[in-house]
Amino acid sequence: MVWFRRGLAALLMGLWLSAAGAQDSEEREGGIIGTGIVGTITHLGSIHVNGQHIQIDGTMPVNGSVTALTAGGLRPGHTVAVIVTRDGNDWQAQHIRQVLPLVGPVSAIRGGDLTVLGTRIDARDLAPDIGVGDWVAISGLWQDDRVRASRIDRLPGPAPEARLSGTYLGPDATGGLTIGGSSITGLTPRHLQAGDLIRVHGQPTADGIRATRLETGLFDEAVGVVQVEGYFSAPRPGGLYTVLGSGLVAYTDRPDMIDQDARVIRCGQRGQLDAATGPDQTMQLLTVLGC
Repeated sequence: MVWFRRGLAALLMGLWLSAAGAQDSEEREGGIIGTGIVGTITHLGSIHVNGQHIQIDGTMPVNGSVTALTAGGLRPGHTVAVIVTRDGNDWQAQHIRQVLPLVGPVSAIRGGDLTVLGTRIDARDLAPDIGVGDWVAISGLWQDDRVRASRIDRLPGPAPEARLSGTYLGPDATGGLTIGGSSITGLTPRHLQAGDLIRVHGQPTADGIRATRLETGLFDEAVGVVQVEGYFSAPRPGGLYTVLGSGLVAYTDRPDMIDQDARVIRCGQRGQLDAATGPDQTMQLLTVLGC
């Protein structure tokens, strides 16, 4: 069963486990499975994400970065997916992935917007020295078919590959695969479901990316409860909606109540948005996270 709750306020997201029963068993046995926190770094010392204080080892490698990066090199504006465990009153990072919605060359600049791999980037004042042809790594959150950037890092030269990370919402009008404004060619993925988070690696094209590798999910390990920051998608026919970039879905019979303009923080688990159920330990985590 998938739940729908309030349409504004906060948002959390979760990626499903291989089996719900295995998750409950492991949580009852001492919280072996970590908690996921996904969002934008706002402060350092160690790092603060979605209002949660997360202790980090500065030498911990950060997966998903374009160039080698450790936790000590993370900066405000970077978007991350962190697997954490509870350590007294603090969270302790066990695994960090940098979340980059887009990595590729800038093909156009207009006003405060950039275009990267065919997708519009709301860059605001984050890219004063960026030019057409520069390769950039975009941190930020998807909203509708664009990315609201929280940080833009210019790369010293072309990266070995272009990248795209976002939510699959079904085939486009021509039956093709599109994320945001980016057309994905080169691979014909199977078994994707609306709401899946996909990570695409490949080479840039005029309007997107020619994929050489496609992965799903934000985490490399199983997680239980997940807290996520983001924006809602427009509900699809049938009522399915998601937090863009998350992999969590829910359903509504009141699509007019889903506010796509509000940045939210929510909780979820096992691929379901707002699935606030489980053993005592799970409910305690949901309380700590503000769910």
